[in-house]
Amino acid sequence: MKPLLVGEANPYGGDPDYALYPHPRGCAGHRLCERVMGLTDREYLDRFDRVNLCPTEWSMKVARSEAERIVRRQDVCDFITVLLGARVCAAFMVPFEPFQSRVMEIVDVRRRWVVLPHPSGLSRAWNAPGAYDRARAVLREAGVLPCSS
Repeated sequence: MKPLLVGEANPYGGDPDYALYPHPRGCAGHRLCERVMGLTDREYLDRFDRVNLCPTEWSMKVARSEAERIVRRQDVCDFITVLLGARVCAAFMVPFEPFQSRVMEIVDVRRRWVVLPHPSGLSRAWNAPGAYDRARAVLREAGVLPCSS
């Protein structure tokens, strides 16, 4: 089972196939793929399932409903979910503690959760020295990215 990347909404359109898509250049999906994970587009698209909680505009009500659906969709203990940003964490009721990985039970489902700042260009957390290295380290530790050679 592929790790699941969970974002907020896609301002470019609501087609679920394009959730956190690595195009156009500079969008959240592209930043996540290239800057945060250091992957090619093909590696990124092949390695992850991707979803946004809302189609095109953020709504906490819609996001919480979608988060609950996601939690109930997979009840596999080793399923890894990468939550991108404070609003996504709030929808899942997971504490927003960036660059952390933990196993938590939510709605009677035990799962590994990885929390990262939102990969948009607006998140100042990525400006901190070592932020990308910290992100890659927690993703490797959780088994989301391969260990570097």
